[in-house]
Amino acid sequence: MKMLMDDDRISTGQAIALIINTILGISLTTLPGDLAEAAGPDCWILVILGGVIALIAALIIAAVITRFNGKTFIEYTSFVLGRPVGFLVGALYSFYFVIVCAVVLRVFAEVLKNFVLESTPREFVIITLLLLSFYLIRHGLEPMVRFMVINTPIWLITAAAAFLFTFSKVDFSELLPFFRTPPDKILFGTVSAAISMAGFEVLMVAGQGLKTTRHVYKIAAVSIATVTAFYLYLVVIVVSVLGVHETGRLLWPTMAVLRSITVPGGILERIEAPIIIVWVIMVFTTLSPYYFSAAITFANIFKAKEFKIFAPLLFPWIYFLSMMPQNVLELENWAKFAGNLSIGFGFIIPFILLIAGSVKAKWGKSE
Repeated sequence: MKMLMDDDRISTGQAIALIINTILGISLTTLPGDLAEAAGPDCWILVILGGVIALIAALIIAAVITRFNGKTFIEYTSFVLGRPVGFLVGALYSFYFVIVCAVVLRVFAEVLKNFVLESTPREFVIITLLLLSFYLIRHGLEPMVRFMVINTPIWLITAAAAFLFTFSKVDFSELLPFFRTPPDKILFGTVSAAISMAGFEVLMVAGQGLKTTRHVYKIAAVSIATVTAFYLYLVVIVVSVLGVHETGRLLWPTMAVLRSITVPGGILERIEAPIIIVWVIMVFTTLSPYYFSAAITFANIFKAKEFKIFAPLLFPWIYFLSMMPQNVLELENWAKFAGNLSIGFGFIIPFILLIAGSVKAKWGKSE
């Protein structure tokens, strides 16, 4: 059953904007610290290796999408795995999307509260962003993605310009020596880097809104390549400014670099303020696709004519889950749990679906 109207479809370029904006958001604040702690000066290598793994996972998902043949995600999983298992897989994806929404919201609230809105209750921050996301997704896939297309050059130019002001503090010797990290740490750090690029899995359910699936491999390649290049730029700058040890010690090293930026001539006293505003929008464009994907998956499971009814039903559950961590340490554990889930939902399950779908297609032809 179709959940999207013919005029609520997205092009290849719009799909690329969707994936890039979904991936980039919360991880920007923590990734340099995680990788510096894992591999020291070799942290930049982890970004490249993580990008390769993320690309493989994205191409697997792209292959699954091309096999949909006009089906929704639930219809395809039910066809390949059988109706009970297919519905169970769909429900698990829905819960995964909800958990990611909750983690994104809570991390966003904690960062904003620590760096900008010290006196503002985190409940207010969470509800405000969740309401904005709720409003956006109710208008459908195409309007949501159109906003991302407009937003992409804004954050890209802002981020590039902001970090240019740090070049006077950059010390690239912090990235030396190369290739001194033990293989086990490289492996662990590579997985962390790959997890930070989770987000392409939303196309598993939003893919039914593509105008055509002919260019889905291009969507995967361009999206992951762009994110990898941006993460590489970010990690190199942050580590070169703060140093390897300081970057690995801080919880949100990227925000520390932003706070240290000064504009020549004293034109702006707190340049991090407009930059954080742009980051807020980036988090907003990470939250919304996951929220939309959860709503449309539930709609497909229950064969509802409209997905919009599930947006308000999911609202309190997302809020409740976002408030469950009692402190930053618990929140970090939740974030790691969501990251581990992304391995299953972004790589393992799509791989199983691809193999099972291929076997069933060959078996059907032999019949």
